[in-house]
Parts: sequence; C-alpha cells; structure tokens
Amino acid sequence: MTKPNIIVSEQDLNRLETMLEHQKVLTDTMKHLEDELARADVVGAKDVPSNVVTMNAKVEITIAPSTESTEVTLVYPHDFTGDKGQVNILAPVGAAILGLAEGQDIEWPQPDGHIMKVRIEKVIYQPEREGNYL
Repeated sequence: MTKPNIIVSEQDLNRLETMLEHQKVLTDTMKHLEDELARADVVGAKDVPSNVVTMNAKVEITIAPSTESTEVTLVYPHDFTGDKGQVNILAPVGAAILGLAEGQDIEWPQPDGHIMKVRIEKVIYQPEREGNYL
C-alpha cells in the first residue's frame, strides 16, 4: 500500500504530538496517526499549500465505494461536538485525511480490519489560506 506525500504545519504537528503524548492508551488509529506525523513534510503555517487538509479545514471527501462526496470539517477532540459534518482527528477518516491535497487518496486501516479508501475532492476552507494561524 503506497502512501501519498502529506504536508502538515509545524503548529498542527506540535499540537497533535502533545495531544498524543497525553493519551493514557493509544488506539490503533492514534498509532497510525503518529506514523503519518513522523513521515509528513512539515512546513510553517504560512507555507502550507492552499489545497492541503489542515486541522479545522472544511473539505469535500469521497469514501469508496461511494461515488458521492460529503463535506467534513477536521477538528481536535476537544472541539468535537458531534455536529453533522465534524470529523474528529482521532477517528479513522479524520486521521486519514490530514495532510492530503486535493486529488490525493489514501487507503487507511479501520478498527474492524477492513481498509477504507478516502479521496480529497476539494479543500473548501483552510484556516492557513485565510490567514488564520491560531
């Protein structure tokens, strides 16, 4: 399974690593997220390409075998309210899409052992693109 190149901002990397360090037990998804962070190209927040999925980005994704896309916002666990369209970074689909660019797809293991294939159709909103670096 070939993994696409991913780009993560220094800020997102630092926050996610700190969050993972404070977990008592790491789930398989958290371990996969750690692996992804370790292989990511890390750039300053102002240098993140505008078509890349970052934390708090709103994106249009397709999860195979569906051909219909859905709009999701990638959020930290403390911001996750369960609202429709929110995806927690610690959920398999959330961890899978971080750092991907429009047009990229990734195969990602699910807790049940199956592999999910997710494609980034469009980055609708990205905080860094809008000059929001908080």
